[in-house]
Amino acid sequence: MPSRSEPVRSSRREAVVLGLTGLALAVGGWEAAARLSLVNPVVLASPVRVGAALARQWSRGELGSDLAWSGAEFALGFGLAAVVGIVVGLAMGAWRGVELALDPFVWFLYATPLVALHPLLVVWVGFGFPVAVTLAFLLAVIPIVVNTLGAVRAADPVLVRAVRAFGGSRRAVATKVVLPGSLPLVLAGLRLAAGRALVGVVVGEMFGANAGLGFRMTLYGARLRTADALAPVVLLALLGVVVTQGLRLLEARLGRWRPP
Repeated sequence: MPSRSEPVRSSRREAVVLGLTGLALAVGGWEAAARLSLVNPVVLASPVRVGAALARQWSRGELGSDLAWSGAEFALGFGLAAVVGIVVGLAMGAWRGVELALDPFVWFLYATPLVALHPLLVVWVGFGFPVAVTLAFLLAVIPIVVNTLGAVRAADPVLVRAVRAFGGSRRAVATKVVLPGSLPLVLAGLRLAAGRALVGVVVGEMFGANAGLGFRMTLYGARLRTADALAPVVLLALLGVVVTQGLRLLEARLGRWRPP
Protein backbone atom coordinates (compact mmCIF):
# COMPACT_ATOMS: atom_id res chain seq x y z
CA MET A 1 0.00 0.00 0.00
CA PRO A 2 1.39 3.47 -0.87
CA SER A 3 2.09 5.67 2.12
CA ARG A 4 0.49 9.08 2.61
CA SER A 5 3.84 10.78 2.15
CA GLU A 6 4.25 9.51 -1.41
CA PRO A 7 1.77 12.00 -2.99
CA VAL A 8 3.48 14.82 -1.10
CA ARG A 9 6.93 13.75 -2.30
CA SER A 10 5.64 13.38 -5.85
CA SER A 11 4.14 16.86 -5.73
CA ARG A 12 7.42 18.30 -4.45
CA ARG A 13 9.41 16.57 -7.20
CA GLU A 14 6.99 17.88 -9.79
CA ALA A 15 7.30 21.41 -8.42
CA VAL A 16 11.11 21.20 -8.50
CA VAL A 17 11.18 19.80 -12.04
CA LEU A 18 8.73 22.38 -13.39
CA GLY A 19 10.53 25.22 -11.61
CA LEU A 20 13.93 24.20 -12.97
CA THR A 21 12.45 23.74 -16.43
CA GLY A 22 10.96 27.23 -16.41
CA LEU A 23 14.25 28.69 -15.18
CA ALA A 24 16.23 26.84 -17.87
CA LEU A 25 13.86 28.06 -20.59
CA ALA A 26 14.13 31.66 -19.36
CA VAL A 27 17.94 31.57 -19.24
CA GLY A 28 18.08 29.82 -22.62
CA GLY A 29 15.82 32.43 -24.19
CA TRP A 30 17.92 35.19 -22.66
CA GLU A 31 21.13 33.67 -24.08
CA ALA A 32 19.54 33.15 -27.51
CA ALA A 33 18.36 36.76 -27.62
CA ALA A 34 21.87 37.94 -26.76
CA ARG A 35 23.52 35.74 -29.43
CA LEU A 36 21.04 36.92 -32.05
CA SER A 37 21.80 40.56 -31.11
CA LEU A 38 18.21 41.17 -30.09
CA VAL A 39 19.41 42.92 -26.93
CA ASN A 40 22.21 45.43 -26.50
CA PRO A 41 25.06 43.76 -24.51
CA VAL A 42 25.75 47.08 -22.80
CA VAL A 43 22.20 47.13 -21.48
CA LEU A 44 21.83 43.41 -20.71
CA ALA A 45 24.76 41.01 -20.82
CA SER A 46 24.20 37.37 -21.75
CA PRO A 47 24.09 34.63 -19.09
CA VAL A 48 27.41 33.24 -20.36
CA ARG A 49 29.13 36.60 -19.87
CA VAL A 50 27.51 37.01 -16.45
CA GLY A 51 28.75 33.55 -15.46
CA ALA A 52 32.26 34.40 -16.66
CA ALA A 53 32.20 37.66 -14.69
CA LEU A 54 30.95 35.79 -11.62
CA ALA A 55 33.81 33.28 -11.86
CA ARG A 56 36.37 36.03 -12.49
CA GLN A 57 35.28 38.16 -9.52
CA TRP A 58 35.11 35.11 -7.26
CA SER A 59 38.61 33.98 -8.23
CA ARG A 60 39.94 37.45 -7.43
CA GLY A 61 38.32 37.30 -4.00
CA GLU A 62 36.02 40.27 -4.62
CA LEU A 63 32.71 38.47 -4.36
CA GLY A 64 33.81 36.33 -1.43
CA SER A 65 34.67 39.34 0.73
CA ASP A 66 31.61 41.27 -0.46
CA LEU A 67 29.33 38.32 0.28
CA ALA A 68 30.78 37.99 3.79
CA TRP A 69 30.31 41.73 4.38
CA SER A 70 26.72 41.81 3.10
CA GLY A 71 25.94 38.55 4.91
CA ALA A 72 27.09 40.03 8.20
CA GLU A 73 24.94 43.14 7.67
CA PHE A 74 21.95 41.00 6.73
CA ALA A 75 22.38 38.60 9.64
CA LEU A 76 22.64 41.42 12.19
CA GLY A 77 19.79 43.53 10.78
CA PHE A 78 17.45 40.60 10.17
CA GLY A 79 18.31 38.92 13.46
CA LEU A 80 17.55 42.07 15.45
CA ALA A 81 14.33 42.57 13.47
CA ALA A 82 13.23 39.00 14.18
CA VAL A 83 13.79 39.29 17.94
CA VAL A 84 12.30 42.76 18.32
CA GLY A 85 9.44 42.09 15.89
CA ILE A 86 8.30 38.86 17.52
CA VAL A 87 8.56 40.26 21.06
CA VAL A 88 6.70 43.46 20.16
CA GLY A 89 4.05 41.58 18.17
CA LEU A 90 3.42 39.15 21.03
CA ALA A 91 3.23 42.01 23.55
CA MET A 92 0.78 43.94 21.36
CA GLY A 93 -1.37 40.85 20.94
CA ALA A 94 -1.34 39.96 24.62
CA TRP A 95 -1.95 43.40 26.12
CA ARG A 96 -4.42 45.86 24.67
CA GLY A 97 -2.67 48.83 26.26
CA VAL A 98 0.62 47.97 24.57
CA GLU A 99 -1.14 47.64 21.24
CA LEU A 100 -2.83 51.04 21.56
CA ALA A 101 0.44 52.68 22.59
CA LEU A 102 2.56 51.22 19.77
CA ASP A 103 0.00 50.98 16.98
CA PRO A 104 0.58 54.54 15.60
CA PHE A 105 4.33 53.99 15.38
CA VAL A 106 3.94 50.60 13.68
CA TRP A 107 1.62 51.89 11.00
CA PHE A 108 3.67 55.06 10.54
CA LEU A 109 6.75 52.95 9.78
CA TYR A 110 4.65 50.58 7.65
CA ALA A 111 3.34 53.42 5.46
CA THR A 112 6.58 55.41 5.24
CA PRO A 113 8.98 54.71 2.34
CA LEU A 114 11.91 54.07 4.65
CA VAL A 115 14.43 54.00 1.80
CA ALA A 116 13.79 57.73 1.40
CA LEU A 117 15.17 58.21 4.90
CA HIS A 118 18.61 57.00 3.81
CA PRO A 119 20.21 60.50 3.77
CA LEU A 120 18.99 61.15 7.31
CA LEU A 121 20.10 57.71 8.48
CA VAL A 122 23.58 58.45 7.16
CA VAL A 123 23.65 61.59 9.30
CA TRP A 124 22.33 59.71 12.34
CA VAL A 125 24.33 56.46 12.22
CA GLY A 126 27.07 56.98 9.61
CA PHE A 127 28.06 55.48 6.27
CA GLY A 128 28.63 51.86 5.36
CA PHE A 129 27.94 49.04 7.80
CA PRO A 130 25.77 50.96 10.33
CA VAL A 131 23.35 52.42 7.78
CA ALA A 132 22.96 49.09 5.96
CA VAL A 133 22.16 47.28 9.22
CA THR A 134 19.74 50.03 10.25
CA LEU A 135 17.88 49.95 6.93
CA ALA A 136 17.70 46.15 7.01
CA PHE A 137 16.28 46.29 10.53
CA LEU A 138 13.70 49.00 9.79
CA LEU A 139 12.48 47.36 6.59
CA ALA A 140 12.23 43.91 8.16
CA VAL A 141 10.82 44.58 11.62
CA ILE A 142 7.37 45.88 10.65
CA PRO A 143 6.20 42.82 8.65
CA ILE A 144 7.26 40.62 11.55
CA VAL A 145 5.37 42.77 14.08
CA VAL A 146 2.22 42.86 11.93
CA ASN A 147 2.22 39.12 11.20
CA THR A 148 2.93 38.19 14.82
CA LEU A 149 0.14 40.47 16.04
CA GLY A 150 -2.24 38.91 13.51
CA ALA A 151 -1.19 35.43 14.58
CA VAL A 152 -1.93 36.13 18.24
CA ARG A 153 -5.32 37.58 17.35
CA ALA A 154 -6.10 34.50 15.24
CA ALA A 155 -5.63 32.10 18.15
CA ASP A 156 -8.44 29.51 18.23
CA PRO A 157 -10.90 30.67 20.94
CA VAL A 158 -12.22 27.12 21.36
CA LEU A 159 -8.77 25.83 22.29
CA VAL A 160 -8.23 28.82 24.59
CA ARG A 161 -11.49 28.09 26.42
CA ALA A 162 -10.63 24.39 26.64
CA VAL A 163 -7.26 25.08 28.27
CA ARG A 164 -8.86 27.50 30.74
CA ALA A 165 -11.68 25.04 31.47
CA PHE A 166 -9.12 22.49 32.63
CA GLY A 167 -7.49 25.02 34.94
CA GLY A 168 -4.78 26.19 32.58
CA SER A 169 -3.00 29.39 33.45
CA ARG A 170 -2.29 32.32 31.17
CA ARG A 171 1.15 30.85 30.57
CA ALA A 172 -0.40 27.52 29.58
CA VAL A 173 -2.69 29.25 27.10
CA ALA A 174 0.30 31.03 25.59
CA THR A 175 2.57 27.98 25.34
CA LYS A 176 -0.08 25.40 24.38
CA VAL A 177 -2.32 27.42 22.06
CA VAL A 178 -1.11 30.89 21.09
CA LEU A 179 2.55 30.26 20.32
CA PRO A 180 2.12 26.95 18.44
CA GLY A 181 -0.84 28.28 16.47
CA SER A 182 0.98 31.46 15.53
CA LEU A 183 3.94 29.70 13.89
CA PRO A 184 2.67 29.78 10.28
CA LEU A 185 1.94 33.52 10.28
CA VAL A 186 5.12 34.38 12.19
CA LEU A 187 7.28 32.40 9.78
CA ALA A 188 5.44 33.92 6.83
CA GLY A 189 6.34 37.32 8.26
CA LEU A 190 9.96 36.23 8.60
CA ARG A 191 10.08 35.10 4.97
CA LEU A 192 8.64 38.42 3.84
CA ALA A 193 11.01 40.32 6.10
CA ALA A 194 14.05 38.46 4.75
CA GLY A 195 13.53 39.91 1.28
CA ARG A 196 13.00 43.40 2.67
CA ALA A 197 16.13 43.10 4.79
CA LEU A 198 18.15 42.23 1.69
CA VAL A 199 16.76 45.34 0.01
CA GLY A 200 17.85 47.41 3.00
CA VAL A 201 21.36 45.96 2.86
CA VAL A 202 21.74 46.66 -0.86
CA VAL A 203 20.39 50.22 -0.62
CA GLY A 204 22.63 50.95 2.34
CA GLU A 205 25.67 49.72 0.41
CA MET A 206 24.85 51.44 -2.87
CA PHE A 207 25.28 54.93 -1.42
CA GLY A 208 28.42 55.70 0.53
CA ALA A 209 29.79 52.21 1.24
CA ASN A 210 33.11 50.80 0.11
CA ALA A 211 32.32 47.09 0.50
CA GLY A 212 29.45 44.69 -0.04
CA LEU A 213 27.47 43.35 -2.98
CA GLY A 214 25.49 46.58 -3.36
CA PHE A 215 28.72 48.55 -3.55
CA ARG A 216 30.07 46.16 -6.20
CA MET A 217 26.89 46.55 -8.29
CA THR A 218 27.15 50.35 -8.16
CA LEU A 219 30.86 50.33 -8.96
CA TYR A 220 30.53 48.25 -12.13
CA GLY A 221 27.19 49.76 -13.14
CA ALA A 222 28.70 53.25 -13.19
CA ARG A 223 31.32 51.93 -15.62
CA LEU A 224 28.65 50.28 -17.84
CA ARG A 225 30.15 46.84 -17.19
CA THR A 226 26.78 45.10 -17.17
CA ALA A 227 28.06 41.55 -16.82
CA ASP A 228 30.18 42.47 -13.80
CA ALA A 229 27.28 44.42 -12.29
CA LEU A 230 24.93 41.45 -12.65
CA ALA A 231 27.31 39.01 -10.96
CA PRO A 232 26.54 40.33 -7.44
CA VAL A 233 22.83 40.26 -8.31
CA VAL A 234 23.10 36.50 -8.90
CA LEU A 235 24.68 36.05 -5.48
CA LEU A 236 21.98 38.19 -3.85
CA ALA A 237 19.28 36.08 -5.50
CA LEU A 238 20.95 32.88 -4.28
CA LEU A 239 21.25 34.32 -0.77
CA GLY A 240 17.55 35.20 -0.77
CA VAL A 241 16.60 31.70 -1.96
CA VAL A 242 18.76 30.03 0.70
CA VAL A 243 17.29 32.14 3.50
CA THR A 244 13.70 31.65 2.31
CA GLN A 245 14.04 27.90 1.88
CA GLY A 246 15.77 27.66 5.25
CA LEU A 247 12.77 29.33 6.87
CA ARG A 248 10.47 26.91 5.04
CA LEU A 249 12.42 23.96 6.44
CA LEU A 250 12.25 25.53 9.89
CA GLU A 251 8.48 25.84 9.54
CA ALA A 252 8.23 22.17 8.57
CA ARG A 253 10.31 21.13 11.59
CA LEU A 254 8.38 23.31 14.03
CA GLY A 255 5.05 22.23 12.56
CA ARG A 256 5.01 19.26 14.93
CA TRP A 257 4.63 21.70 17.84
CA ARG A 258 1.43 23.16 16.42
CA PRO A 259 -1.88 22.12 17.94
CA PRO A 260 -3.95 19.63 15.88
